Amino acid sequence: MTGGRAVVTGLGLVTPLGASLESTRSALAEGRSAIGPASLFDASPFASALAGETRDLDARSHFRVPKALKLCDRRTRFAVSAAAMALAHAGFPSAPCDGLGVAIGTSGSDLGAEELSAALAAADDPGLAARDTTAFGEAALPGLNPLWLLVHLPNMASAHVAIQLQARGPNTTVMTGWAAGLSAIVEGAAWIAEGSAVAVLAGGADSAVHPFAFAAFEQAGLLSGPCPLVPAEGAAVVLLEEREAALARGARILGEVGGHALSAGPRLSTLAAAAAPAPAARLERHAGNLLAAHAPAALVLALAEGLSSPVAAVAEGPAGEAAALLVWPPAGAARST
Repeated sequence: MTGGRAVVTGLGLVTPLGASLESTRSALAEGRSAIGPASLFDASPFASALAGETRDLDARSHFRVPKALKLCDRRTRFAVSAAAMALAHAGFPSAPCDGLGVAIGTSGSDLGAEELSAALAAADDPGLAARDTTAFGEAALPGLNPLWLLVHLPNMASAHVAIQLQARGPNTTVMTGWAAGLSAIVEGAAWIAEGSAVAVLAGGADSAVHPFAFAAFEQAGLLSGPCPLVPAEGAAVVLLEEREAALARGARILGEVGGHALSAGPRLSTLAAAAAPAPAARLERHAGNLLAAHAPAALVLALAEGLSSPVAAVAEGPAGEAAALLVWPPAGAARST
């Protein structure tokens, strides 16, 4: 099967405003803010210590094999939880599925900075270990959890989503900075169009509340100025399905994937101007910036409200990365090239 039309049938969301789509929407409706001083680490040395931290998430309830939680960092727990919510929201069968793919975008990982720092500090010559690869291996690696790399590799989010939700179709991790989440949704829609998958869990997951991220933001000047960045964390995942397959199983279609752009330029500007914007700015004011998960989260919020006209989600990051995605309302949706 080729030429399939990708539609959205399920939504999953984890943000600092709430551990679900419903709680996030309620917090936004009430005008509540989740921004405050970072508590996950001491951010006081930075130009701004503000962050949007995700709390009250019972990730265990979303894991088919709860003992796998010990292999998951925060970003991966967010991704699995949001994906499980999207699958349940769509009423998609919870059984092993060879046609269900996974595409998760993330801006990266801190690779367990605290573990690495503690291991280096215990070395006879921490300075040498930090500069020399061989010395690092001899001094630091014995002090690390043997599972350290399996916990912190960026592709672990996609891997654990597939394992916990028994998604046996194509699987990928997209790492195009802040644009990665939207790029992952575009990739999932392409799989459906080419017939590689009948459904895809796609979106973004990120956690930027750690020293490495704050240091990078401060170096780029993002934590100061008139509108300083507030780093945040969370995940937003949609379930994409091939349109005819979704209709055949009686799924509710929330929107249809239209045109996209994966770089800055005239096409991105045209897409962004062609539709109502997803509420990214409003989300950022109340929860901070979820990085790779931010534009997908804004798209999820727009779809939850119900589309009467096309909506455009746009992501633009500090390294020049950019993406835009147009989603059409389900009734009488026109296809965009």
